Amino acid sequence: MLLVPLLLWSGLPIHQAIGTSLFAIWVTSFSATVGYALQRRIDYRVGLLLDSLDVPGGILGAYLTVLFSARFLRTAFGIFLLCVSFYLILRKREGITSLPPLTVTLILATVLGSFASGLVSGFFGIGGGIVDELVMLLALGMSIKLSAGTAMFGMALTTGAAFFPHLFLGHFSPPHALFLAVGCMLGGQVGVRISQKAPARILKMVLGVVIASVGVGLIFW
Repeated sequence: MLLVPLLLWSGLPIHQAIGTSLFAIWVTSFSATVGYALQRRIDYRVGLLLDSLDVPGGILGAYLTVLFSARFLRTAFGIFLLCVSFYLILRKREGITSLPPLTVTLILATVLGSFASGLVSGFFGIGGGIVDELVMLLALGMSIKLSAGTAMFGMALTTGAAFFPHLFLGHFSPPHALFLAVGCMLGGQVGVRISQKAPARILKMVLGVVIASVGVGLIFW
């Protein structure tokens, strides 16, 4: 969210700023994914299923922007996110920490969640990762520590797929990317270590605050 404005401020053209920002996000998510993998905190099946219908959902989300009032739907979704954030903060149950069995319910929940993630991203112009987290926490009953690693794995896949077309188009600044890569790799590993040591209760509260912030942003901006 902050990288593109900072890169624009440094003098990069908008297309290069977007491509370089995607590279930085990909490095962060890839670095974190390696750390989570070493801690065995990734459910690869869920991560892949949650990416399965992102593209069709995104296309429909973009199409729906011409059919419905953006102001009404942004407000409605913002209120929904606020309710979810309060639920996460107040919920006492920690969720399962082991990999759930691959059942029909899990497959349906993750595939529908993937479609919803793309829909939200295409319509509201925000990252669909927040929907993936909600599916894992609320529908699958996963713990926040397991869902965090799985979400990073999915993000590494999607941001990598989004970055490489920009690379081929020349929307990339190697000098900026070099400095960003060092900080992002270190930041990804530090985040994984903090996530491992921090109590699940604290992580849920932080996630709840982040979701609430997105909800408030949708309602008032």
